[in-house]
Amino acid sequence: MCHRLRLFIVYFLLISLTSLAQDKNNLSEDVNVDNLGNNTDEFQEVFFKAIAQRAVENPDQAIEELERCLELKPNNTAVFYELAKNHIDLKNYSKAEEFLLKTLENPRYKNNINIHKQVFYVYNMQKRYEDAIEKAEFIAEENPVYFQELANLHLLKDNYKEALVALDRYDAVEGIDEFRDDFRMIIYKEGSMLKTGIKFFKNRFQNSIEDTRAATSLMELYRLDNSPKKAIEIGEILEENQVNDPELYVEMAMAYLVSQNSDKAKIYSKKVVQSLTLEEKDKLKVINTYKAFAMNHPEVQDDFVSVLDSALSSEKSSSSKAELGEFYKSRDKEKALKNFKSALRNKPNDFKLIQNILQLEMELGNYEDAVVTSSKALQSFPAQGYFYVIKGLALIELKQHKEAVSVLEEALDYIFDEDLERNVFLALAKTHQVLGNVEKAAAYDQKLKQKSN
Repeated sequence: MCHRLRLFIVYFLLISLTSLAQDKNNLSEDVNVDNLGNNTDEFQEVFFKAIAQRAVENPDQAIEELERCLELKPNNTAVFYELAKNHIDLKNYSKAEEFLLKTLENPRYKNNINIHKQVFYVYNMQKRYEDAIEKAEFIAEENPVYFQELANLHLLKDNYKEALVALDRYDAVEGIDEFRDDFRMIIYKEGSMLKTGIKFFKNRFQNSIEDTRAATSLMELYRLDNSPKKAIEIGEILEENQVNDPELYVEMAMAYLVSQNSDKAKIYSKKVVQSLTLEEKDKLKVINTYKAFAMNHPEVQDDFVSVLDSALSSEKSSSSKAELGEFYKSRDKEKALKNFKSALRNKPNDFKLIQNILQLEMELGNYEDAVVTSSKALQSFPAQGYFYVIKGLALIELKQHKEAVSVLEEALDYIFDEDLERNVFLALAKTHQVLGNVEKAAAYDQKLKQKSN
């Protein structure tokens, strides 16, 4: 299973299991502790001591008290259940499972969904996915959200068809949902089930032309299935019906790029990068595809630059601007710097952006700007030797040698790269020479020679 899909599943499972973990503290009514049956005063006293210990987050002591209860009454369901909850608190999942299953042996609680949820939780935490799947099937009949849990578990087992069946069952109860549509797209792609996905979304689109999510998903699947013309046909139908969804522009741009229709690709790519509502990942998808197309077709490189320039009208597209900066870096350093600085406004602590800006400021001779940029960077990254070095070198260029020496000597406390350290020794030797500090200059020359040997 690919890394991207695994991250998607792990993200959803973390949300699900966090919710389940919280549930375990809200199930006190599942096993009635107010009616413990005919028990001795000693039993009830010890039992409620255990309840009190868990309430103050002392599960170890609670377990000790509950074990005393079992000595007094070996088959008490309430004790089994309290033991299970305390073992979950301690992450002793095998022991928790043991006592949960004993709780379910009581006919009164055999079909208690909340207790079954707890069993499902401990199976998940032990990565016993087959057992968790069986339990989720049972729970989902009463609580349909567990069909989504079921889909996640099947994905972890690479059971793509079964995962889709689980999503179908959930959709049948709750209706379609954007998250589950995205989930489906991942399954179709990673499970090499593009035609299955085309059939599903085509049916949705034919039933409702206003279902733009189905339409754009269908367009993407057609494109991935090497049928970009069919994707364009769907897009044209949407346009005829005056649909102006920005997601449509993304898919039209991608389809025209795959079809190598440069004129149309340029038109829709501009709509994409100028959008104020599209996510950066969508813009970057189009920009990167266009860049690859332009690299293989020099005659369209001017069009690509035109598309990149048009992105400047969007102040929110920080990632696009960073990509613009990268593109211009070897072509037009001034434009590259402008885009990197624009991107930094929305991501003020982006280390790579700051590095790119400093590099260009030094190359362009903007030494005063480099001092300001590096000084600000050091407020966020006070232990980054690179920023000290750039600041020191910029100060040297500005003939502020004393300040440069102070900064470069401080840089040595944070430098672990030998090449960078050699550069600092060289700069310090030359700067001390300028200042007339002959002995210090000689000392750094010596250090430089030692590093060179």
